[in-house]
Amino acid sequence: MSVFEKRPGMALAAGAVALTAVAGSGLCALYLSGMPFVASEQVSVEEKASESTAAKPVFAEIRDMPAEKVLSGALAEPPKGWRPSGTLQRSASQPVPYSCAVNDTAPSVALSRLFSVDGDRVQVVTAAYTAGLGAEVMRQQVKEAQSCAGSAVAINESKVGGKDPGAEAHRVFTYKGSNAAQVVSFRRGDVLAFLVGAPDTPLSRIARELDEHLAAGLKDVCVDQKSVAADASRSPWSAAGYKPYTVKDKVAVRDVPLPAVPAASGIEAVPLPGPEIKVEYVEPAADPYYAVWPPMPKRMDVPKPPKSPAKAAVTETSIRILAEDKQGPGCGWAFTGMSPMVFDAQAAEQTNTGRRQEASKKLAAGTQQWQQSVLDYWTAYDKYGQAADDYKGYAKEVREVNKAWAAIGAEWDAYWVSYAAYESALGVRAQFFRDQENAEQSYVNALAQCEADNRRVAEQPKPKPKPEPEDSDDKDKDEDKEEPREEEQEQPEAKQVDCDSAVSVPAILDWAPPPVPSEPAPPADPRPENRR
Repeated sequence: MSVFEKRPGMALAAGAVALTAVAGSGLCALYLSGMPFVASEQVSVEEKASESTAAKPVFAEIRDMPAEKVLSGALAEPPKGWRPSGTLQRSASQPVPYSCAVNDTAPSVALSRLFSVDGDRVQVVTAAYTAGLGAEVMRQQVKEAQSCAGSAVAINESKVGGKDPGAEAHRVFTYKGSNAAQVVSFRRGDVLAFLVGAPDTPLSRIARELDEHLAAGLKDVCVDQKSVAADASRSPWSAAGYKPYTVKDKVAVRDVPLPAVPAASGIEAVPLPGPEIKVEYVEPAADPYYAVWPPMPKRMDVPKPPKSPAKAAVTETSIRILAEDKQGPGCGWAFTGMSPMVFDAQAAEQTNTGRRQEASKKLAAGTQQWQQSVLDYWTAYDKYGQAADDYKGYAKEVREVNKAWAAIGAEWDAYWVSYAAYESALGVRAQFFRDQENAEQSYVNALAQCEADNRRVAEQPKPKPKPEPEDSDDKDKDEDKEEPREEEQEQPEAKQVDCDSAVSVPAILDWAPPPVPSEPAPPADPRPENRR
């Protein structure tokens, strides 16, 4: 028996690969080149009776697949308002930049048709992949879009705009020379849909219309329309590798009570978690530069409560066990005519029994560990209570010391205020003596200047007597003469003065100096004599 006889799904996939291999280079590439939309094989909805008998078995099986019925039905009877512009195309290539084969995986069904929607020309390509591979293929297509398009085509990704159609949706603009195209793609389960149109065509809205149309047809034949790429591992053709199908199963062990407190241990069984113990943090004052008393106790950290274990042991858990994958991932096995994976129930049960036993052992060990953790917590909580009491005593002592040190600090503050006043008084007294000395020097200098002026007056020659005036005739002659210059005018006669009377004595010389201030005494050393 051949592998295709064992797995009819592989025969269908192989046939689809052969059909798709003859497809063109991609509809989007044709759009970019300015050519009309075409596909490799044109078949009307009503098949010609002259088809070869050799092809009938393959096409018969494909036509009976739910995937073929849903996709061909969606394009044969499109949404309301869509006008077909051509016949249904089979073995259609997916548009650029998604036209490259992904992991040598070809769709089981690939259909295309050209429509006129509100006057815009839109090419629709739909493809159905085998169970679970739809999401994996689309993820890879998006990842490899640029490399698939080639260096001659520029790609610009864009948001779909509005609500995304399907389980996921993508939108790209492609540019080649002066030509441009828009491609919107979306997915439901293993069905991929591509819409190609001009850059200004409202493809996002049109895609949502097609999505609603497809969703109605897939409702009863697609197992999971919101499948994800991780689901592909349930398929033997997944690029990520096959992983057997598993389901959740619960494993439980008997409940265990709280442990008994060991006799004579001295510890108390408290609730989980134990009662809150209020511990107020206290900050010791910093060591000052002056002597203080009493000494500050050794610093203690605020005790932290121990972490409490859970209130009860974990006695139940969930595990993954092998199960028959009857429906399959994505849209399911039946959607593309695949046979379910062979399931060895006996071998699976042995594996599942081992998994359950292992989970039970872990749970049992966990319950024992929980009981021990409760005992450890009670012991730690007892120590925490003692530490909290110790810290409360420490905090009380610190507050008392802080208060005593604050009083000593206040005395030192007052001392420095007094000392500052003392230094200020000293400064005032010193300034008085400086001012008095300056005044005395100025007075002595003034007396010396006065005596020097008297000596100069005494040494000056006496002035000559003034000549008598001449006759009146001569007066008339002298009228025309110039007046004598200022220097030649008669100067008043200088006289000596009494310097003791002329120079006054500065008042500050008779003032008494400020009294000598008393220096304040610093606070006494508060420490006992034997601790200084």
